[in-house]
Amino acid sequence: MPGMATPDDTTWDLDPHTEAKHVIIREYLKAWYPICTGGQFKEFTYAEGFSGPGIYKGGEPGSPVVALDVFLRRSELLRPAQRLNVLLIEKRDDRVEELRRQVSRKLDEYGGRPAQMKITFREDDCTTALLPALQELSPRRSPFFAVLDGWGGPDAIPLDIARSAANRPGGEVLVTFQPQHLVRFATVETRAQAGDRCFGSDAWRAVVDQPKDMKKKFLVDCYRKSLFDAGFGYVASFEMRDEHKNELHLVFASNHPKGLIKMKEAMWKVDKQQGFMFRDPRDPAQLAFFFEEKPELGPLRRALLSKLEEGPTEVEKLRDFALRETVYRDSHAGTLLKDLFKEGIIESSTGRVPRKQDRVWLAKQTPPSTQPQQGTLF
Repeated sequence: MPGMATPDDTTWDLDPHTEAKHVIIREYLKAWYPICTGGQFKEFTYAEGFSGPGIYKGGEPGSPVVALDVFLRRSELLRPAQRLNVLLIEKRDDRVEELRRQVSRKLDEYGGRPAQMKITFREDDCTTALLPALQELSPRRSPFFAVLDGWGGPDAIPLDIARSAANRPGGEVLVTFQPQHLVRFATVETRAQAGDRCFGSDAWRAVVDQPKDMKKKFLVDCYRKSLFDAGFGYVASFEMRDEHKNELHLVFASNHPKGLIKMKEAMWKVDKQQGFMFRDPRDPAQLAFFFEEKPELGPLRRALLSKLEEGPTEVEKLRDFALRETVYRDSHAGTLLKDLFKEGIIESSTGRVPRKQDRVWLAKQTPPSTQPQQGTLF
């Protein structure tokens, strides 16, 4: 669980948050892998900086094995001239040994390792080993997706790692973020220095001056800004909360809108039956809801109406806002704008249900001029 001490044993129990995270990783890789194999890339890399033993006490697969299952299940997608690198870094030798065993079993299940797949194990510390290993495996500007899930929270992951990913057009990271951990150690100098390396500055330390109910939002906003400053174009964050109110934040960063779209699709495939509520940490009302087929759109409704208070704008820009700045998908914004039009709350430039190319505004506002627009609204 988040906040839980680093386990001492080789394996440990699978907590519900991690199980849900595995669903997200699996669903995202099911989209990422065909995109990479179908492109012009000669190689691409999947990396885990804190790989663990590859199995839990109950026999459930760890995330490296979950990822391998996705790749091996459709290994025919790999063209002869392509190479898929799988980089697995784990600090403890007993866990590396178990991880090798679990990977070998998974490969045997599919008849062996494809010739185009290279699996590299590193018994080392992710904070110092990941970047050199990536450079050695894939020195060219080829795509890689790195899962960075350290027990200590994001302060275990220097911003240099994210910066390196951002410098590649296809570089992406999924980071476990634990604001409560950072709040606790913001005034402990040695731990705070690790936080500085994570954020790229000491600006995050101002969390100690924030009101209690704003501390998490402040830290999430600081970390998102750090990732944007590192060079990423798209950053999404969301919070998972179980029935015992244990929390886990995930932050995804990419340089391509398609990456963010596919990650949002993966997030929304987490089954309601797993008992998780989700929350946008940047939503002032802090409404928790299930990811499900008929979503709770209250937070998005408030956000879109707030944007429309600024004046008329294009549907496409509002959809892009939803994709970039909320936990929602762009299609959710499209659905919501149609509902707001039918309720008479907004109007559209065509007088009909708004489409992507239309402009919309609040019904109480003055309709926009029909003259050509200069610049953008936001």
